[in-house]
Order: sequence, then structure tokens, then C-alpha cells
Amino acid sequence: MSNKKPLKKKIIEILGWIISAAALYFVYQNVINIDLEAAKAKVSYSWIPYIIIFITIYVILMGFLATGWRYMLELLHGSELPKWRIIGIYTKTQIYKYIPSNLMHVIARIYFATQLGPSKSNVVQSYFLEIVFMVLIGILIVLISTLTGSFSLSDELINEIRDFSGGKLKGFSLGILVFGALAIGFYLVKALRNYKSSLNRQNLMRLLKLAILLLAFFYGMGLVEYFVFYSLLGMDITFLYVIALFTITWLGMFVIPGAPGGIGVREFIVITLLSPIYGPDDPTLGLSFLESLQYWETLYCYHLEAFFYLKISLKLKK
Repeated sequence: MSNKKPLKKKIIEILGWIISAAALYFVYQNVINIDLEAAKAKVSYSWIPYIIIFITIYVILMGFLATGWRYMLELLHGSELPKWRIIGIYTKTQIYKYIPSNLMHVIARIYFATQLGPSKSNVVQSYFLEIVFMVLIGILIVLISTLTGSFSLSDELINEIRDFSGGKLKGFSLGILVFGALAIGFYLVKALRNYKSSLNRQNLMRLLKLAILLLAFFYGMGLVEYFVFYSLLGMDITFLYVIALFTITWLGMFVIPGAPGGIGVREFIVITLLSPIYGPDDPTLGLSFLESLQYWETLYCYHLEAFFYLKISLKLKK
């Protein structure tokens, strides 16, 4: 049997790498142009305690995402699954986004989760449902932030989008939103159509808890990002703006299937949105700090699985 990837998948993966490479080059250009003297004046040893706090927050929020995934998997599988084992699988496989490449964490999830009973189909469906609900919650956050005036694009960026869309900015934006909403709606209906009997009160509560956990994740990660930009770097930026910004950038990573973790995409979006307002230096410095933190946090989560196995072993002995 041939293990060759389908041509379509291979093209998408190559395209993902090309886009990520272009985004990374853009970020690199901003990094080498940072005013080093100004950056040295802002970075200090007083940041070290915050690093520990941020890693702790990240681990807790990863636990939220892992629990949300467990709810999806239980809904599709039809019965409860070992809580700590599922959290251990989720946290351990996060690192495979970066090593060796994006989507490899899904393959790792399939390998480990199917050993607990769920079918391969259920694990794959749970991953895509997780993304769908994450996108829905993300769109809701950005929409509320935009309608309340907490988030908006700079005039410079709006003009660039207007030029790109041939002056039809509203139609261009509406087209993207309608297409996205239809795609999400179509997948959601298709995915849950075979599980109508599963939508009982218990599973509806699982979906509600999932929504709450995703909201907590976006607001928790946004709070960390806000603290870095506002308190550590002194940027005059609002909390709700950063929440919307983080949500957009996090969801943006899902559009690039080829490159490890959508690397470069998130940084490109943040710098593009913030540079016209705050200049390129502070956003680039803040993102460099946050991204390096996230890689270390992901590595920590990988080793954290040993703790979850120990917890399971102690429970079994009791």
C-alpha cells in the first residue's frame, strides 16, 4: 500500500509552507529593525516572575482546552472517558504541532485516544468539532468587540483592504463572513447529523461547558497578552482590543495546514494590525517574548503528562 499523500493535500501543505515562509520573512525584517537601545530599556530581570506566572496560566488554560476536547470525544463516543488520561494525551500531543509539523498532533491524538476505546473516526471528528466551536466562539468575541467599538482596524489598513478589494470593502468583508459562516454551518450539521440521539441533556450540558471553557481560554490568553503589551511594554491598548486581537490571531493559525503550528502567521497578523497604531517595535518585541514563552510552555505540557499518569496510577491503587 502506498503511503504517498494525495496531490491536493500535498499542494495545500506546500502552499502553507510558502505562506508561513513569507510571514516569517516579514517578521524577521521587523525584528532586525528593532531599536535595540529602546528594547533594552524595557526588558529587565523583573520579568522573570511573570514568566513563571504566565507558564502556570498557560498550563491551566491547556487543561481547559483538553477538557473541552474530552466533552466532544465523549459526545461522539457515547460514554465517559478517563479524565486525566485524556488531558494527558491532549497536553502531550500539543508539541507535535511544531515538531515535526502542523496536524501531526492530530495523528498523535488518534494513536493515543483510540487505545482508550473511541474509534479513529470519532477522534478525527472531535478535532474538527473542536475547531468549529472554537471558530464560532472566536467570531462571537470579535463581533461583540467590533460592535461595541472595542476593536477596529487602523485607517491605513482599511485603505489597503479597500484597494485590495477594488473599493468594495463592505461587500468584500461580507463575502468572507458569509462564506465562513456557511462552511462552518455545513460542517456542523454534517458532523452532528449522525449523532442526533446523542444530543440529550447531558451532552447539551457538555456543549455548554465547552463554550464556557473556550471563552475562558480566549480571555485568559488575552489577559496574558494584554499584560505584556500594556504593563510590561507600556502600550496604550485596551483589554478588549487585545482579546479580539488574540482571538483573530489564534484562529488565523488554523488556515495554514502545512507549516509547524502555523508559525509566522500569528506574528504577521499582530504586527500588521498594531504597527500602524503603535509602530513596529513594541508589537514585535512583545510577540517575540510571548511566542518564545509559548514554545517553552508547550514543552512543559509535553512532560506534564507524567503527572497525569501518576495521578491515574494512584487512583487505581486506591
